[in-house]
Amino acid sequence: MLSWAVIGWLVHQCQWNPNLQTIVQSELATKSIDLVGGSGVPGYAKTLYEQQDPFLKRLHPLSKRIEDMPGNLFTWANNSSIRAVPSGANQVRQYHPAIFVMDEAAFMSEAQSSYDTAEPVSSQIIVVSSAGPSWFGMRCENIMDNWPEVE
Repeated sequence: MLSWAVIGWLVHQCQWNPNLQTIVQSELATKSIDLVGGSGVPGYAKTLYEQQDPFLKRLHPLSKRIEDMPGNLFTWANNSSIRAVPSGANQVRQYHPAIFVMDEAAFMSEAQSSYDTAEPVSSQIIVVSSAGPSWFGMRCENIMDNWPEVE
């Protein structure tokens, strides 16, 4: 459910903020596409847009008909977008997203390099994952180990 909430946040941000470029990255392109426009089955962002009240759709029109959107890109008339990309720092480097989302980061082979590439250019980075031994797992443990004690 956390992935749905994060994609909901991206849809909200793209609708209300013009020229906002966002990226959703997973290990595989197919998983990233499932979070955005979808392939066959509608993706999360597409579903959230379709389920909105009609007045919100009129207020935040898409750049083209929803049926014409590719699975890996969801764009609004205000020039904001959610792009789905596979794992790899070069994917981030190509687009310089304002908001960067990593889904299931503990299972991404290049998670640390993607994060390190996004950090200087993204105003917000959201990392979502179930538990697993990885760079992300070690980073979370380090944060928890250094968390200040509450008296």
